[in-house]
Amino acid sequence: MVTPESDNEIDDIIWSEIESSESHGDFVCYAVHAPYKAKYLENAKARIESGKYLDNLAPVGYFKAIERIEKLAVTGDPSATFHMGKIYAIGIAVPRDVPKAVEWYEKAIALGEPRAYANLGWFYQSGYGVPTDKSKAFELLSFGADNGVLSAKAAIGMMLLNGEGCTRNAELGLGKLQESFNSGYLNAGNHISDIYFEGKLVPKNVDFAHEWLQRVADSGDERTMAILGHYLVTGSHGKTDTVKGLDLLEQATQLQYLPAYLWLGTLYKKGLGVEHDAEKAIEWFKKGIKAGCRDCQIALTMMSMPEAGNPKSYH
Repeated sequence: MVTPESDNEIDDIIWSEIESSESHGDFVCYAVHAPYKAKYLENAKARIESGKYLDNLAPVGYFKAIERIEKLAVTGDPSATFHMGKIYAIGIAVPRDVPKAVEWYEKAIALGEPRAYANLGWFYQSGYGVPTDKSKAFELLSFGADNGVLSAKAAIGMMLLNGEGCTRNAELGLGKLQESFNSGYLNAGNHISDIYFEGKLVPKNVDFAHEWLQRVADSGDERTMAILGHYLVTGSHGKTDTVKGLDLLEQATQLQYLPAYLWLGTLYKKGLGVEHDAEKAIEWFKKGIKAGCRDCQIALTMMSMPEAGNPKSYH
């Protein structure tokens, strides 16, 4: 069973090797690796955002951390063995090596590590580094789902809805997705919303789709806030509420979801769901640039280009 304590030792090993590092790459590796309930993630993000070590992009301390994790894995530690698979699957500080990742995941499965079951299940589902085998994927993901891997439970829900590697059961599939969401995996709510919007796997229901997006947004997911906000302002998905939509988009910017700045600027630039307002568009693009949105810089540059026969510049 995956618990908040599952990766404590791994987390401490990594941080002890990189805490005093002057390598930007070490902290990027940690943020990508993100051990379960990563205790030092905010510290790592702060180091990255400071830009202090951008002259040294290659990881340094991470190699020592990997050596220590591997030594622990060789002793039969399930979490360390799983993490060796993850390191090679993603290519964290080392070249990506899918066969090695599979080998480590199989060793972790032999030790009963639920996340290894889930990750190898996704490999078999997609045919990534192994022959595609939907039935085996369903079996592996089911073990992960039954032992605390919430994303695996959501994956099982989608497989049941599609009849992928199993007998189709829409009611059970939706139930698995709801269980995953209720346990804290917010993306399961987005899956449910998409299912009701599309109306292919279950009868189309725009009200249910919006309700699920709202539930995810209310749980604090800034991406979903922005998506729902955009839908409501433009009326593109069956409902229109301009005031609420703009509020959700602005909430997303406050949580530093960078595309929300671009979307707000573009709405005002094109007059989509709001009155055309070039000044407000420029204001949002400039706020986005300040927050680090490169697409806002491109959008503002495009607005500054003079139209034929009407030279104009915005500053």
